Amino acid sequence: MSTSTDDAADDAADDLAGPWPPETDLPQVGYQDPPDHLEAYWLYGYDPAARVGHYLYLAGEKGDGDPRRESLFLLLPDGSVLAQGGSGGNSHGRTAAGDRLQLECLEPFRRWRGRYAGPVHRLAGHEIVAGPKPGSDLVDAAVQLEVEQVAAPWNTEGDWGELPPSLRYHQFYRAAGTVEVGGESYSFAGPGFRSHSRRTRDQSGFTGHAIINGLFPSGRGFGLLRYRATMSRPERGRGFLYVDGVLHDADVVRFPYLSQAVNGGEQLTIELRAAGHHAVIAVETLASTFVTPSPEGRRYGAHPGGPGTVISPSFARYTWDGETGYGGLERSALRTAVTVPC
Repeated sequence: MSTSTDDAADDAADDLAGPWPPETDLPQVGYQDPPDHLEAYWLYGYDPAARVGHYLYLAGEKGDGDPRRESLFLLLPDGSVLAQGGSGGNSHGRTAAGDRLQLECLEPFRRWRGRYAGPVHRLAGHEIVAGPKPGSDLVDAAVQLEVEQVAAPWNTEGDWGELPPSLRYHQFYRAAGTVEVGGESYSFAGPGFRSHSRRTRDQSGFTGHAIINGLFPSGRGFGLLRYRATMSRPERGRGFLYVDGVLHDADVVRFPYLSQAVNGGEQLTIELRAAGHHAVIAVETLASTFVTPSPEGRRYGAHPGGPGTVISPSFARYTWDGETGYGGLERSALRTAVTVPC
């Protein structure tokens, strides 16, 4: 016999899962269903008090259900960035894992844990934009964090993206964790968002994107996913406003393109319109990192001017009607569209 307390707990769990059953949130281990859909998980947040940012990403690779490509960026209080990538097939149980990065589902749609331990690049100053010096030594680092979701997931694909059975959702959380490197330990907390997707990931003609999320002390927040126009497709994507515990799909009126490679200090604007709501959000990038994928592998730094794209994960401060919040701001652009200011 259930009690009112049990019913309330079940209702809260349902609220945090949105329209998806709990098993949707669990990683597919050893298989891909549908076979041509690639699964990805992402934790991305920033603690303004500790000045520590985290970005942990795992994506499935074509042709196999196990290997996952991993990407790690950690911002430290001194402004340096720990960065590393890799690939591996160590997923098991409720844990999606690449080579050294693990993302574990503790409770679907409610709690996740992230871990990494291994060698990383430590980038500082000019190296963040230019990339590490040839022959630079790697340093050992470790991060562990737990995140607890604080809002229902936003259906990112909605009625404009890939149709079911494809899925992608973003969900706000509060994090707590530690980073250890060079004999120092940094504790952090703060807001962030997680993403889970299973998609075909058709990247033909890709010219750039933006994925941006921010959470505020009052509990409200916003986010957007936007793809830049290609030769065959107009600009597309949408956003959301989270107000009074309700997610509102929003039109993206303005969002910032990636056009220059600087490691922070950009002043940008986001404008979103939803039914009954209009938000103009001032943005300041606190720290930006850069990675340039290539057939030879990932290169840290912007490296503008050649073929392919530049991806820039950033950590940002947002101001919305006088309230200040924080979050992740990732953008990409063609290398030919990015400049490095003198």
